[in-house]
Amino acid sequence: MNQQLIIALIAASSIAVAEEAETSKPWYEQPRLFDGRSDMEEAGISPFLYFDSIYAANVDGGIDTADNFTAQTYAGVDLDLEKLIGWDSTTVKISMVNRQGNGIAGDVGGIYDPMCINGGEAGQVAWLYQVWIEKIFGDDLAVKLGRTSMDEDFANDDLYRYSLSTAINGPIRSMMLDSPQIYSFPLALWGGRVKYTLDDQHQFQLGAYQINDSIWSDYVKGTDWSFKSDDGVTIMAQYDWTPEILGRPSRLYLGIADSIYDYTDFDGGGTDNVLRFYGHFDFEVIDGLKLFTFGAYTAQDETASVPLQVSGGANWKGLIPGRENDHTMAFVTYGGLSDDYGDSLGENVDYEMVCELGHRIQIIPSFYIQPSVQYIVDPGGGANGDIDNALVLGAWIGASF
Repeated sequence: MNQQLIIALIAASSIAVAEEAETSKPWYEQPRLFDGRSDMEEAGISPFLYFDSIYAANVDGGIDTADNFTAQTYAGVDLDLEKLIGWDSTTVKISMVNRQGNGIAGDVGGIYDPMCINGGEAGQVAWLYQVWIEKIFGDDLAVKLGRTSMDEDFANDDLYRYSLSTAINGPIRSMMLDSPQIYSFPLALWGGRVKYTLDDQHQFQLGAYQINDSIWSDYVKGTDWSFKSDDGVTIMAQYDWTPEILGRPSRLYLGIADSIYDYTDFDGGGTDNVLRFYGHFDFEVIDGLKLFTFGAYTAQDETASVPLQVSGGANWKGLIPGRENDHTMAFVTYGGLSDDYGDSLGENVDYEMVCELGHRIQIIPSFYIQPSVQYIVDPGGGANGDIDNALVLGAWIGASF
């Protein structure tokens, strides 16, 4: 099935659900506008559409002051094959993403982009993103295969998605720089994973994914489904534990990403394998307030430009009285740069730190506005020379349909 046909099917599904249907709530009280149309979902067809846009301005420091906006449309359909054709516990997901605008990352000069939505060098790009099928066996085993990104299942948590910066909203941006180990939304290649749920607190996943360093090429945009002779593979394994601690929900996950690929070291040599460890912990301290930390590390400084990344944050839902659905967030990320990387540039490198404070105003269930302030300490960590600390002001709007 070619990309044009898939996009046409998505568009047809979206038009169909836009037809009038009775609903118990007005549209502005629906979590998503399509949620009021139950007839298609009962038949096994669940379309979705999300629109997001970020405006940001580097008002002080960095390489230069600048402002810009970016936008993203994410649309697709979930298909329940058990309802559609009788295939027990089998689902299919098909989606596409269109992005426009190229942000202010070049003006700030950091290793992390202050805007997690970016249209690439051309300023506009469209991807055929997800095309996968998942089959659940019994109550505890699920197998997924197709075109997908690693962070659908590994090294991710919803808490990261509130940040405008790619310092945490990625995730593991240090694994996606000049020595790619993983792909993150909306980049997808071939991959699959097996998920085994031991009980309601313990889960284990094992996955294998195609990798290539041409992140922004047509190869990754979904137009080329081939395997090339210089492709590699990333093997991922992750254990999840979701206990209650002191009567409060929490989550701990630990994982590894082992990438088998022909990497070029900073001294011109070669490495055929990069191994990185990562982990996450979050805990709800009081009702609505969650604290979390995340880290990733590899000992291979000769290949990884950011061998160590540590992030932490807080997300407080309902902090302001009368605004029970708003979220107030704070994030801090430390990215330690490799000395070998600095030597290859002829620079003394150290670290970059990104601090972010934001508040998501939930106007209606399907629409929000999120002002944000980012303070970036030592943008680029010395890799781009001596750059003043940067102050970035921004806002994110999001709508779901």
